[in-house]
This record gives sequence, C-alpha cells and structure tokens, in this order.
Amino acid sequence: SHALTLHRYMLKHDDVLNAIDLKVDYCMSASSLDEHGWNLIAVNHYELCAEYSLPKKEWWSFVHCMYGLQTCLNYNTTESSAAAGYSCDSAETGADDDLTLTGSGSDLQDFSTDGCSCSLSGVVDFCATEHTSTTYSDLTECAYSNEGHELAMRSKRIAEAANSGDPLWVKVNNMTISLSANEGNELGTWATTVLSSVCNAISKTISESSDAQLPNTCSNI
Repeated sequence: SHALTLHRYMLKHDDVLNAIDLKVDYCMSASSLDEHGWNLIAVNHYELCAEYSLPKKEWWSFVHCMYGLQTCLNYNTTESSAAAGYSCDSAETGADDDLTLTGSGSDLQDFSTDGCSCSLSGVVDFCATEHTSTTYSDLTECAYSNEGHELAMRSKRIAEAANSGDPLWVKVNNMTISLSANEGNELGTWATTVLSSVCNAISKTISESSDAQLPNTCSNI
C-alpha cells in the first residue's frame, strides 16, 4: 500500500524521480514471511537485482509493477492462482489489498495486463518485459545466485539498523516520515508529506548548484 501510494503521489513523476537518489531496502523479517510466504524471499531478490543493475527509471517501474501485481507473486503456477480465483487482471484491481489500491493507481495511462501470467515467474517476466531493458532470464540468474543472496543480506542489515527490523517506510535525507494508521486518507497525507519534504530538500540544493532545478511537480503541491 505504501509503495503504490508513494508512486501515485510522487514517483510516477519523472522530474521528481530523476532529481532524487532513490533506494529501497527490505526487512525480510519472520513476521513478513508469515504474512507473505516464502516467495517473498525470491521477490525481494528479484527487486534488489533490478535495483542494483538497471537505471533508476527502469528498476522503479519494475518494482512498482511487481507491487501492483503482488497477489500473483504468492503463486508458483497459474494453475494454483486460478484455483484461488486470481489472474493478473484481478490482482491489478487491488481486490485482495486491504485498501483495494490498484497497481495503476490514479495514473492517466492505461495499465494493461495483456500477456501477464499470474505467478511469480509470470509477473517477473511481464514486468521486466514491459518496463526494463533486461530479461526474465538475466534477473533470475541474479536472483538465485550468490550475488542475489549477498544483496538481500546487505539490504536486510541496512533495514534492521534503520529501525530495529520493523517496517520503516521512508527516510528523506535521514529524516523519518511515518504515519499513525494504515488507512487510505492517512496514506495520502503521508505521501504528500514525503513529496513536500523531498521538494524542500531539492530546493535547498538549488543555491548550491547552478545545474539544479526544482521539479515542476513541486510547484503543484
């Protein structure tokens, strides 16, 4: 819910995305595994491999796509997801999300799931094909390699050091921005606060660099 909302309010805007140093780390705690299942490990490996091998626009688009189809990531075959009543179309609508957030959010562009198979491998293949210059095969080779494991362990250590292993959704220039409840209106307020904080941080750098410009999106807050 947090990632989809943050994309809707901030990260879908290329001018903001290009202006920041975006980094995502993963707790991979026992409670997360209990909630999401063991496929979570593979998902995190895939997303970290994308983050550390692709341009920022590509890897975030891939990660956002994966979050948007998150329900399908719980299944290893399309037969098992179909038996549970899920497809890529139903996953993208957010029907299984506690806040029913969709993968496409309020973006004006259409979000088509044509060619998407509702399984872990199917979603990785679809998101890589739709949003990146890499392939499912290359991402899989990394995800199930020593490199993928080392990326995950390093990310886990960073996440645990930042907040003792509890989910910490975002820091802007080392300032934590949290919210009191996982509710739709709270998430929107949280994401707007994140965008405002990012814009304030960017504005402070403008006077220090003649090349820096405030993203147009910041003028619409």
